[in-house]
Amino acid sequence: PYHIYGKNALYKAGHHGNAILSKFPFIRWNNIDVSRYRRTSRSLLHSSIEVSTLQTKINVICIHFALFRNERETQLAKLKSEIGLVADNDPLIIAGDFNDWQEEAKLYMENEMNLQEAFMVQFGNHAKTFPSWKPKLPVDRIYFRGLKLLNCQRLSAKPWQKLSDHLPLYAEFTL
Repeated sequence: PYHIYGKNALYKAGHHGNAILSKFPFIRWNNIDVSRYRRTSRSLLHSSIEVSTLQTKINVICIHFALFRNERETQLAKLKSEIGLVADNDPLIIAGDFNDWQEEAKLYMENEMNLQEAFMVQFGNHAKTFPSWKPKLPVDRIYFRGLKLLNCQRLSAKPWQKLSDHLPLYAEFTL
C-alpha cells in the first residue's frame, strides 16, 4: 500500500524514474541526482521503511546506473557516500539496474561497502536479466547487509518477460 517514485527524466510521451513499493510505511525518502551528464538522467532513490512489528527500520535504495564505466564509477562513489549515512547495524537493501555486465562493481560493492548480492549468494553467479526475451547480460542486482536471505529468483515466465526489457529479480529476507 506504500510507494515512492523518483522522477528522473521527462519526455513528450512521459517520464521514467525509480520506484520502491512497500507493505510498510516510509519514514523518509530522498531522490538523489547522480547524473554526470544531462543526457543521462540517473538517481539513487533512498528510503527508510519502518517495520513497526519488529521496531526497526530498513534502508532501501533503488538505483539505475549509467551505461559507461566512468559515469558508473562516479555513481558508485556517490552510493558509497549515501550508504555512509546508514548506521552499520541498520538493515540495507540496494537494488536496481547497475549496468555492470562486466561485473566490475562486484568487488567494490562487497569489499568497500560490505554488501552481498542475493543471486550470487544463492546460486554462485549473477542473474542474466537483459534483454528480457533472451537474457545474456547480468545487469540487475539486489545487494544487502544486516538481513538473512531466504530466497532469490529471476522472474522469467509470463508475464515478466513482456513487462520490461529487463527481467525482474525477486528476493525474500528475514531479520
